[in-house]
Amino acid sequence: MHCGRCDMPAVLIENIETGQVFDCEELGYLTRKFLPQSLQQRQTRQEAVGSSNGHIYFPQATSYGGRIIDWDVIIKGESYMHYLLKRTEFLSLISSKKEFYASTKDEPNKLWKVTAPNAIQLPHIVSYAGEAQIQLESSSPFAYSRGTLDDRFDFSGLWQFGMNIPAIPDEIKYRHKIRRFTIWNLGHAEINPKRINENLKIIYKGASNNLMIRNATTNTVWQYNGSTSSKDIIVLEDVFSYKNSEPIFPQTNMQVITLAPGPNEFILSGTSGPFEIGFDFQFLFI
Repeated sequence: MHCGRCDMPAVLIENIETGQVFDCEELGYLTRKFLPQSLQQRQTRQEAVGSSNGHIYFPQATSYGGRIIDWDVIIKGESYMHYLLKRTEFLSLISSKKEFYASTKDEPNKLWKVTAPNAIQLPHIVSYAGEAQIQLESSSPFAYSRGTLDDRFDFSGLWQFGMNIPAIPDEIKYRHKIRRFTIWNLGHAEINPKRINENLKIIYKGASNNLMIRNATTNTVWQYNGSTSSKDIIVLEDVFSYKNSEPIFPQTNMQVITLAPGPNEFILSGTSGPFEIGFDFQFLFI
């Protein structure tokens, strides 16, 4: 016997600020479709002139727009008045001006940061139920990983298949006390802190003189034209730089470190004595 609900994805809505998770299926909001659209390119091109055919494509200047997720949902009640209550609760859940996380139970650790900006119609399909076709909009073209770099890379709950989890997870580290090391970006996309929605934080603790951090893989370099003592802390957060919470951007080369997908080979120079460097970022998945 075929079950009409077996193929329905179960959607989870999560308040980013409080961490509260709402199971739409348990609340009576049954999902018929939850389908992220493909990446939408914003291409830069130049039309051919004269007798030339076609156009010239500039891949370096091409970027991605935000992501649209098509969500078809049925709201059910036990009576007509109960349905009206469930409908109001549902609209309240997704109509906030603030972004929220949306995911499915099939892929609970891929978080889409979304809003529901368009008007929503909920026509009746039976007396105790209504159906809506909703377009969620993600400001980022990518989904974020739920797990953080401090979490062990296994399948105990924060990671899942399709996230490029290594066979020997203990070999991947994001805190180092040596000048040459590898930082793994397990996501599908480059991380460039100059772009919105792509956050990267690097923390250096220890003495240094003209500290330089170089990612040889992406050929990006950050340098501080100054010194630090053993108790000082330097923080690179997105495009900003701080020493003991005080801005030092004018004393740097005003560049950022980017991370390519896969392994990134780092080289430090200017260190003096014991130090520790750590990285914090979310993986980005298609």
